[in-house]
Amino acid sequence: MPHRSAYVCLSCRVSFKHSEPRTYRCPGCRREMLLAGDAFEAPPQRDRDAWRVVSVLLHAGLDFRQGCCGCGPGYRPRTLREVRERLTYARRTGTPIARALATP
Repeated sequence: MPHRSAYVCLSCRVSFKHSEPRTYRCPGCRREMLLAGDAFEAPPQRDRDAWRVVSVLLHAGLDFRQGCCGCGPGYRPRTLREVRERLTYARRTGTPIARALATP
C-alpha cells in the first residue's frame, strides 16, 4: 500500500488522505489544502477549538509525520490552554514557537 498523508482545509475543517505528494484543493471552498502528515487524526468537524489548535501547529511549521522509527510525530498540544501556555513560555524565554509547541 502506498504511503498516504493527510491534507487539511482549515476553513472547512476537513481532512483527506492522499498518496501522491502534490498540491490539493479543498472540494468545498477550493482553497489550497495544507499537508498535515501521515499520523494526523482529524478532530470532529464541529470541534472548533481542536481545529484552532491544529491551525496554530501547522502555521508554526509543525506537522504530524511519523518519525523514522515509526514512533509518531512526538508531543503536540491538544487544547487551546496548552497552546497558550507554550506560546507564553516561548515569549518569556525567547524559545522558538515551534520548539515550545513541541515540548511537553
